Amino acid sequence: MPKILEFQTIQRPRVTLDEVRRFTDTVDIRNAPAFAAELEVFLQEYLVSAGVAIEAESVEQALARKASALRAADRWHPGETDIQRGRAALLAAFEQPCNLPLVDFARLANKSRQQIYKDIQARRLLALNVGPRGQRLPDWQLDPLGQQLTQAVLQGAPGVDTWTLYRALSEPLEGMGGRSPVEAVAAESLEAVTRAVFNVLGVH
Repeated sequence: MPKILEFQTIQRPRVTLDEVRRFTDTVDIRNAPAFAAELEVFLQEYLVSAGVAIEAESVEQALARKASALRAADRWHPGETDIQRGRAALLAAFEQPCNLPLVDFARLANKSRQQIYKDIQARRLLALNVGPRGQRLPDWQLDPLGQQLTQAVLQGAPGVDTWTLYRALSEPLEGMGGRSPVEAVAAESLEAVTRAVFNVLGVH
């Protein structure tokens, strides 16, 4: 009885021009694309004669295969501990002594509460909010330069939330010698510090 070959289907990448260049030291290749095509035909004929069936893979199939390898089996969801940790960090920042309740800020600024509300609404003052705990205002806005810097950032980044603005203004920057923008700002550097904050925020 004649022996029946058991074919194994494989997917094999096509011969590329970079692979053809491996032969340039041993043979004189006058037409690299034509040589690659002839080498491709030879390899297919050789594999078929050896009992291996070649299954062509389309570009769409190749992309789908690579995409599926990068896709996680389960979608990530933040665990309860991640949410609690973020909430605790937010509350800790909110309750720092430098963040004043609105009534205290109004008294120290010698303004009415109604005027402070109007300034917050008009984005002239930065106010932090955590649910029902009311609003608190960073005390650096009691200083004229700190208030000018904050107002410039508030009005120049209208789509950025207040907590992101607070961190950009209050956290140290390497370019300012480890000081925060509100600590480093001076009359002659107000514009430069404002630009630095916008760079942190990605606002141009």
